[in-house]
Amino acid sequence: MLLLPSHSLGKQEASLRRLCMMSFLVVSLGLREAQGHEIFGSTAMDFLKGLPEVGRALKNTLQAALAPIFQPRGATAQSRAGTAGDGSHTYCYGELGCIAMSRDFYHPIHRPINLAPGKREDVRVTFTIKSKEDPVGVAVPWNDVRKAKESSFKPSRKTKVIIHGFMNGRDMPFMEDMSKAFLSNYDVNIIWIDWTDGSLVLYNRAVANSLLVSLEITHFLKWLRDNMGLNPADIHLIGHSLGSHIAGYVGEKIPGLGRITGLDPAEPFFQHLPSTVRLDPSDANFVDVIHTDSDSIFNIGQGFGLRQPVGHVDFYPNDGKRQPGCEAPLAVPFRRMSRKTSLKNVWNAVENMIGCNHKRAVELFTDSIKSQCPYMAFHCDSYEDYMSGKCLSCGVDGTGCALMGLHADTWRGAGTGKELVQLFTSAGTAPNFCRYHYQIVVELGDLPGTERDRLGKLYTTFIDGDGRKMTFDLTSKHPKQFTSRSHHSFFVENEENFGDVREVEVKWAMERRGSQSTQTSLSLQKLAIRNVDTYPLKESVSRQGRSESTFFFCEKYGAPVMIADQETVTLKASSSCFGSG
Repeated sequence: MLLLPSHSLGKQEASLRRLCMMSFLVVSLGLREAQGHEIFGSTAMDFLKGLPEVGRALKNTLQAALAPIFQPRGATAQSRAGTAGDGSHTYCYGELGCIAMSRDFYHPIHRPINLAPGKREDVRVTFTIKSKEDPVGVAVPWNDVRKAKESSFKPSRKTKVIIHGFMNGRDMPFMEDMSKAFLSNYDVNIIWIDWTDGSLVLYNRAVANSLLVSLEITHFLKWLRDNMGLNPADIHLIGHSLGSHIAGYVGEKIPGLGRITGLDPAEPFFQHLPSTVRLDPSDANFVDVIHTDSDSIFNIGQGFGLRQPVGHVDFYPNDGKRQPGCEAPLAVPFRRMSRKTSLKNVWNAVENMIGCNHKRAVELFTDSIKSQCPYMAFHCDSYEDYMSGKCLSCGVDGTGCALMGLHADTWRGAGTGKELVQLFTSAGTAPNFCRYHYQIVVELGDLPGTERDRLGKLYTTFIDGDGRKMTFDLTSKHPKQFTSRSHHSFFVENEENFGDVREVEVKWAMERRGSQSTQTSLSLQKLAIRNVDTYPLKESVSRQGRSESTFFFCEKYGAPVMIADQETVTLKASSSCFGSG
């Protein structure tokens, strides 16, 4: 998105600038959809006549946004060391050191423009240090890092560094939400990185400023190391969007940095470029990444995040795109207008929807800090295979699964040299983002009659010791073919975790096909359910394949039970089911 540069931003001005490009896209690309539809009880053209204020704001914003393109490339750098013969550029900033932009930073398609970073006094990075004893924190300006000595920083604690991205800044709530989650659950140092004045600008200028921001952060962390005893191994950089790549640049310059978490790293100007330009596994001892907006950038308001893996482990909740609860931005204004919603609320709604998928990575990570739900993810060839239940194993060495979010560093592959391991999981909407995942295995006995197969649907309802129920339609997509003595595996998810499951109700519904046989019953030998979120992480699995997270159900003594069409039977959990059949 194209946004104009800024030095001092109020919330209304910042909001307008975030909406600038979105407004242009909605008006230009959405006119065809609006034609012929009633909006506020009038036609689309009448609606457009009511947009003089938005039109003027759009004109002024675009005019200001385009102006920086024509500024001299080196005019904003404090000091320019020179231009090499190969076209690379170096920009130096005194005590911070230099930025070397090699030919890796140029690509005719993926990165055709490279502007010079801004001045330090224009970007004005601020570091706010927080802790349990001082949740408000002490703001440390870029030009007076010694002020950190007035903060509650303690080198004995782990340090979490939170870095926002493009179009974000001090008025965005996610930094506050994340720091509150940390301080409510852990004794850590929190360092906010505020580079608002460098991020609410034209996108390619924000990309350039991100290099300067990385120098500021590197300088500050090294100062904390040399003057206050900060151990680089205790540093955990958490960056969203452009902030992910900023974290990568910092990691390049601080040997032994502990961990980087990339939250939907920005795609434009970074995807398919060399590792020196973007976040990559070499930037820290451990790099984990959550992808939530990797759809095509041509889907307006979506596709801001990288698709390619760039960490030791890369997580793709819901295939890394189209998160539940996020609407297509272009559809929002016209739907709201048809409901006669006020113009102000329409634009507010669109602003909230722009980047909904992109910011979901932040919400998932923040939830993982405080949630008891494990956010288990599995290595798989595709999300479709994952949802089909084909990838519910951690593998022989345990590296085929990991916990997405804060606890990703418990992955068994950490420190083994493995990288670019892609893991899939599913997630829901707020407030219950995390899902508990189960595998249900059904074993059939001999089917009665001459026809040895049945086409139909199975439904299960599990009941725990507290009387809670969870119901699953095992054949929700389409009826399934069942044959004698066959085994069937189903993958399901639920908002709640079930502990001591006591019984299960099983319903069978025969699918009618032409001339129907009188034999419609299903012979159920036994049924098992296991929680795949906990099962693979436990090493208490016996040779027979059982664990405390697996429950077996059958008729008394393990005999098969006949389920008539449209009827329900109840089976009890019993150890006698194990090994039967």
